[in-house]
Amino acid sequence: MTLYTIVPEEYIFPGHPEAHANIHLLNFDGISIMAEQSDHYSFRVERIVSTDPAHFLVKSIEPGSILSVKQSFLN
Repeated sequence: MTLYTIVPEEYIFPGHPEAHANIHLLNFDGISIMAEQSDHYSFRVERIVSTDPAHFLVKSIEPGSILSVKQSFLN
């Protein structure tokens, strides 16, 4: 099934609140993304939260990509 909507997945398929506990809204080079924290220093991109079509062409933040965070940014 393919569902095209702007409504967040959590509203359409409600589940356990713990399932979305590790998902954070991050800003990557001015682009808002939703990413799941996989460990202390890395995040996996879940979705891009933008209305600019050019943001969806940025290869480094395509859904499923792993972003590494330097320790200095977390302190």
